[in-house]
Amino acid sequence: MSEQQTTPAQNYASLIVSTWSKKINSGLDKTCTMLQCVNRDYQADADKGTAEIKIATPKSVATGTYTGTLPAYSAASFSSDVLKLDQSLYFAFSVPDITQAQTNIALGETILEKAQKSIDEAIDKYIFSLNSKVDSDNIIQGQSSTPLTLSSSNVYSQFVSLAKLLKNSGALTAQKHGWVVVHPDVEEILLLCEQFSGASNESDKAKKEGSIGRIAGLDVFVSNNVGKDEEDDSYTIMAGTTEGITYASQLKKFEQIRAEQSFDTIVRGLYTFGALAVNPKALAVLKCEL
Repeated sequence: MSEQQTTPAQNYASLIVSTWSKKINSGLDKTCTMLQCVNRDYQADADKGTAEIKIATPKSVATGTYTGTLPAYSAASFSSDVLKLDQSLYFAFSVPDITQAQTNIALGETILEKAQKSIDEAIDKYIFSLNSKVDSDNIIQGQSSTPLTLSSSNVYSQFVSLAKLLKNSGALTAQKHGWVVVHPDVEEILLLCEQFSGASNESDKAKKEGSIGRIAGLDVFVSNNVGKDEEDDSYTIMAGTTEGITYASQLKKFEQIRAEQSFDTIVRGLYTFGALAVNPKALAVLKCEL
């Protein structure tokens, strides 16, 4: 009799953990700004539990005018790199009754939002830090003595220049749209720009989900987690296409345990992730002051 009573309870607990795991993963994909700007080409490898994923990227391929004969073939060359899921975050919370929290939609969503918000911030900052890997030819900045100052009168021309860098490097094409991520302080200037005002009124179908509009062919995303250096009040604006950065993650652990000092249930998880700038020419940076 005891076995018949225990097994369903254990199965139900497993069901709860599985449900919450899926909700957290899907929630991050929708709320994290920088995850809209990367590719997830190697996520399948991460889902298998791989912590280090080897990436081979082909370099240039020989082409030429055909004159009736072909020159000797040379072996295709590859650049090799490793995507390491070496970033770790934990989250933990307690609820008086885990089964009640699971079925109480309002309570469950609130808990998930709080867990996701802290993870979102860390992911945004980590992926955005890869702006340091951008190709040196794709950087716009002023001199140390005369820094570039962004205003509503020149913001459009500067974004056009960003897009031009991506086009010249072959990253931005008619088939491949770009993105740009800005701090809310920069968003304020954009909203005062006449050219952007028109772009932001495009139909929803023309804008990527999560974007506030489009300028110079770039979908604009806003995050208060990135883009501002609090020490000197300078700003970094990052643009690119999804070919620039690849990202993968794992919900390494997700479990529930009973609290020792109360009848609460503790829910905790370990989230690991990593990102790699696989194509620095598909990224561009604008450094400025306001």
